[in-house]
Amino acid sequence: MKITRYLYFFMIIIACFFVFQSQILSGDSGDSPSKSEDTQINENQKTPVDDTEAAPNHDLTETEEETQQQSETLTPIPSRGKYVSWDESLIKTLSFLQSPLPGAQVTTRDSQLPGAPRTYRNGTHEGLDFYSGYCGIPINFGDPVFSAGPGVIYRIDHDYIEALMEERNELLKISHKLDDTPEEILDMLRGRQVWIIHPFGVITRYAHLDNVAEDLQEGDLVEAGDFIGTIGNSGTSDGANGSTLNPHLHWEIWIGESYLGEGLPPSESRALLQIILNQ
Repeated sequence: MKITRYLYFFMIIIACFFVFQSQILSGDSGDSPSKSEDTQINENQKTPVDDTEAAPNHDLTETEEETQQQSETLTPIPSRGKYVSWDESLIKTLSFLQSPLPGAQVTTRDSQLPGAPRTYRNGTHEGLDFYSGYCGIPINFGDPVFSAGPGVIYRIDHDYIEALMEERNELLKISHKLDDTPEEILDMLRGRQVWIIHPFGVITRYAHLDNVAEDLQEGDLVEAGDFIGTIGNSGTSDGANGSTLNPHLHWEIWIGESYLGEGLPPSESRALLQIILNQ
């Protein structure tokens, strides 16, 4: 009888303990949200990021960071992607650029603008050409070419070797077969080049050069107007034949994975380039 009484007493204590514990747990869940709920609330309270106003994330070397810090007053480039029209923000961002040939204007020929078809290689023109008779100044073989803005030399072809005509023709046959111009073939067709990385990851390319500045190496800082090379015709059929005919500068402006003028009609591409180079 005494054992039974103790057993009942012990069972009552256990029952009270579970009731008390359940009340505590119930109070906790009612007063504060769970971890997942708290995370959801914080995510809902975050301010949406406008991709059109954010500068692209680029991994920069120390010298490139120095160049970017020197141009902190520039507006970050908007995320354009491909086939997106230009706006005032883009123009303001690219305002540090100037013509690589002093006095030269944007070409009057549509075929020398970005986006023009290149049927001989089943591709598209990705830059602006400066030819004598179409850009407002004479263009001669060996004329100096200058940096279009402050930046860092990313590539400079000191050891360029011109492809033979037979090799060039074989590469063009590959382009016709693929109905496109693979990047490695297009790179060869640009000839001797200099690439410069500017603030916010903008890249300018200078192609078909005859020579490049002997004192410049990859990683060197340059300012707008610094001498970087001379006009030539490397990478072209004339260059492969060893002649100096049809010298010109091919100049590209890249923003991320898009070249400036990509997807734009000739009239709009010309207007955009005129604004940038004349402002």
